[in-house]
Amino acid sequence: MKILKNTLKYGMILCIVLFASCKKDDVEAEPKDETPIDLADYYIIGRRPAQLSNGQTVQIPYIINFDEYGKASLLREGNMPFTFKDGKIKIDGTMVFTVENNTITAYEDVIKRYPFTSYSLQKKPTKNQLNGTSYQGNWANIAKTFSVFTFGPDTYDEKAGTTYPFSGNYTLIANIAARSNTPNAAADNYAEYNLVLIDGKLEVTCHKKNLVGAGSETFTYGVFTKVP
Repeated sequence: MKILKNTLKYGMILCIVLFASCKKDDVEAEPKDETPIDLADYYIIGRRPAQLSNGQTVQIPYIINFDEYGKASLLREGNMPFTFKDGKIKIDGTMVFTVENNTITAYEDVIKRYPFTSYSLQKKPTKNQLNGTSYQGNWANIAKTFSVFTFGPDTYDEKAGTTYPFSGNYTLIANIAARSNTPNAAADNYAEYNLVLIDGKLEVTCHKKNLVGAGSETFTYGVFTKVP
């Protein structure tokens, strides 16, 4: 009888221990709510197709920047309202990104205007990544193929030897990209640059006017490597 009582006693203790262990495992297995991110600290970067002025199709970079006022900008397109709710970033009714664990898993081009072929959600660097750097490389479709870009805190300079030098101010985007500020589009040798650091390279798209004669216009693209 005593043996039976001890057996029941220890059996009950074992059941209690096993039950408590299962409860602990259940608690640890419960998914934790992901802390919502502040999109003002992030940007979306990737590539999209574009046709150069010679008919060549290339993949050029784009960047979407978010501010603290609920507005997004796409290089030279700005003031687009956005929301971030239930894992969806919705921009101006035209772009929808699905986000899981701070990673974009899907994209919808709602009105077929922004055919992005890649996309990545990245945290903004804390300081200007262009300032004090130089990059050199080639344009894809113009005779003046080789250029060197040099950057100050808010200025750029492009030179190909002494031929067709371009320089001016730029507007910084997310500390990782920029667009040139050219006040007079009718000026000789006018150039409008979009500059994006992507995959360790400076990639530049540019509209150039009067480069190969009065009234001419060229849309070109180049990849430039950082000068040590």
